[in-house]
Amino acid sequence: MSDIPSILTASERVFIVAPHPDDETLGCGGLIAATVDRGGSVFTLFVTDGGASHPESSAWSRRRLVSERQKEAEEALAILGAADQPRAFLRLRDTEIPKPDSPQWQPLVSSVIKLLVEFDPDLVVLPWRRDPHCDHRDAHALVTSALDLAGSPAQCIEYAIWLDELGAEEDFPVVGEVERIEFPIGPKQSLKEAALQAHATQLGAIDKDAPGGFLLKPETVARLITPVETYFTPCA
Repeated sequence: MSDIPSILTASERVFIVAPHPDDETLGCGGLIAATVDRGGSVFTLFVTDGGASHPESSAWSRRRLVSERQKEAEEALAILGAADQPRAFLRLRDTEIPKPDSPQWQPLVSSVIKLLVEFDPDLVVLPWRRDPHCDHRDAHALVTSALDLAGSPAQCIEYAIWLDELGAEEDFPVVGEVERIEFPIGPKQSLKEAALQAHATQLGAIDKDAPGGFLLKPETVARLITPVETYFTPCA
């Protein structure tokens, strides 16, 4: 574990990559709030639309759920103090992020390059490269490809959502791969807790009308909403 590097406390332009609406809060809510609070800028990229979380519901169609999840993401950002900060929604379908060998790949990468060039971040916050969810891994691959092609000098760090809960041995960092950073978020924890409540569809608010859908378990929330956020920074 390393000391808190200045990149977390002094970055002026932070680019957050959220595979789904709610990952920005679960993984990086404290960093978002702290960056905005000290006058920095935060761009949040929501890669998928989150529309597959309640597939069996007739009351909550995919279209309705996608719309609601975007509203929830907007509300969560506002609670974190980022209401006026830039963001983009790629609206890709869950589990269907195009692969590098698909015809959709290059246009998608180009769209991300445009966002990166326009925002010009000094820090990019990615999902952990082997987080045990295909959207998290594919979002990492998408944005790192765009960073490479754009020639971005931004430093990258990574955050894991499902690693400790669902990861296999091979998903965890190996010796010499990354350094672990613990970022104390102090009073921002309460903002992070409030922001997560904005993602009500993922916390059971629609279970009566949409049974059998995804639900963030209390133990998952307790694991991720703590006084410290954990990031990995690649070893030089």
